[in-house]
Amino acid sequence: MNRAPIAVLLMTTLLAGCYQPGETGQAPLPTQPRPTAPPSEPTDAFQQNDLIVGTVNRGGSGPCYGLITDDGKQFALYENRGRELVKGTRIQVRAEPSLLRIDCGTGDLYQVTALDVLD
Repeated sequence: MNRAPIAVLLMTTLLAGCYQPGETGQAPLPTQPRPTAPPSEPTDAFQQNDLIVGTVNRGGSGPCYGLITDDGKQFALYENRGRELVKGTRIQVRAEPSLLRIDCGTGDLYQVTALDVLD
């Protein structure tokens, strides 16, 4: 008598109740309700790579500059290449939040990815 098929049948029967397809052994993650309407106010006021337009209020040869927007928002900008920017110059920059631990003065620290002088 061949006992291998009986052993396979016995193991399959014993293990059948132990595992269910899709089970991970972890509690299911809570689900977030779907929003019914967009938020009434911005959830993140500044998006990565946004365009910032304003006036240089801390100039110099870099790599740090100060920029104030027309609505009074202050930015501390860092640019790898550095360039001469004169206080009072209008510029527009594409920037992203900086991960560097550097003090570029007052304002939210952003790293410049592109800069154009408007004057």
